Amino acid sequence: MNQEAYKEVLVVGGGIAGLAAAIGLRQAGCHVDLVEILPEWPRSGVGIIQPGNALRALASLGVAQACLDAGFAYSGYSYCTADGTLLHASSGNGPAEGLPPYNGIVRGQLLEILQNAANNAGANLRLGSSVVELAQSPEGVDVVFADGRRARYDLVVAAEGIYSPLRDQLFRRQYQPVPTGQGVWRLTMPRPADMTQGIMMVGETSKAGFVPLSADLMYLLLVTRDVPEIHRGGGPLHLELLERLTGFGGMVARIRESVTPTSEIVYRPLEVVRMPPPWFDRRVIFVGDAAHASTPHLGQGAAMAIEDVVVLAQLVQSQIPASDIGAAYMARRFPRASEIQSASIAIGEIELGRRPDLNLLEVLTKAREFAAQPI
Repeated sequence: MNQEAYKEVLVVGGGIAGLAAAIGLRQAGCHVDLVEILPEWPRSGVGIIQPGNALRALASLGVAQACLDAGFAYSGYSYCTADGTLLHASSGNGPAEGLPPYNGIVRGQLLEILQNAANNAGANLRLGSSVVELAQSPEGVDVVFADGRRARYDLVVAAEGIYSPLRDQLFRRQYQPVPTGQGVWRLTMPRPADMTQGIMMVGETSKAGFVPLSADLMYLLLVTRDVPEIHRGGGPLHLELLERLTGFGGMVARIRESVTPTSEIVYRPLEVVRMPPPWFDRRVIFVGDAAHASTPHLGQGAAMAIEDVVVLAQLVQSQIPASDIGAAYMARRFPRASEIQSASIAIGEIELGRRPDLNLLEVLTKAREFAAQPI
């Protein structure tokens, strides 16, 4: 089967995974339609950690330098006790010449970079559009959109995120997000000039951290046991956050006064989707959180999604037959993404006291070495 087999591709979802897929598949020679259900481009979230393997994948899409220009490159993390006493410092080399080990970037800026690149690559991006019906045959995938428009595609990439409607439709709601018992608080704030590395501070029941995002900004994160009352409209978020920061010294003590009633705090419970093989149904391929949503403990969620679409684009460009592309994608992605997901979940289990048999730094080190390997 030749390249004509993938002339028409539909990407469903306009987040990081979807936009990256649009770029990669355009580079592979496909005509790409991308639909995003929201009427405006999503800009939610605070910051993104881009470890070296994410930058390597972004470089293959031609957008790594734009991310570095917009973000803040750094070489590693300091791990401390809750009072700020240094336990361990880690740093490393970048995955390729010219790439640092880490880059922090504001999520909205990353999405804007990817959106511009997808536009420039010639992808057809549609806002306020969604798939309402999908039927597969040996000849392709027939799609009906919410506005009544119909089209046939050679391949559909499901990049809708953790609550993927297409996953529910094709797999009959077998794989639903599962709470881990933890939640994460995030807040963008000014970056002190001397804060040039990532910082993680480990308390008895929670973990605080700081990630540089730009010349002026960083973000605070706090991982705690989940707080269900927050979802039911509990107290003001800034007071809830301040209460949970009281056990920390060091950097946290220095910036607590920056948390005010006007602070734009984002809180969400941590959920995972552990979807067994296959991550596809004939010509519909699931990527990113739609297939393997994980926790943020390794900062690898977006990285794994971008790697997914880089591999998929490589397979499309290699002219692999449509009947084989799903299995080839799984062979490349399932072992790697599952290993990273398992390590990230294990870190949360350690923090919750459920895995006393595991050493946190050993799990972190092993996972980072694994992530640095070629995809």
